[in-house]
Amino acid sequence: MKLLPTRKSVARGAASSDDSLGRGAEISVSVGIFLVIGLVVDNSLGTRPIFTIVLSLFSLLGSFARMWYVYDGNMQVQEAKRRNAATSHIQKQAIQIKSPR
Repeated sequence: MKLLPTRKSVARGAASSDDSLGRGAEISVSVGIFLVIGLVVDNSLGTRPIFTIVLSLFSLLGSFARMWYVYDGNMQVQEAKRRNAATSHIQKQAIQIKSPR
């Protein structure tokens, strides 16, 4: 006897951080990891804030660069879709003119 309906599986993309919450968590975790690595290196070498600041900034810059490239790639895909949608009627007319009846 089946009392509850079965759930349909949701197909997700291959991108791990496709939503804003995921990207925010990814940035905060990576900055935290590099912060801890910087603290460990500073404590072992006796150079208190240098590596902590440098590695944290490195992580932030890397995260923002990655966000920019992902954004730029997504915008290029959207521009291509809009361009194709805007010129699809011209392509259809060209095909109709070329095809003999």
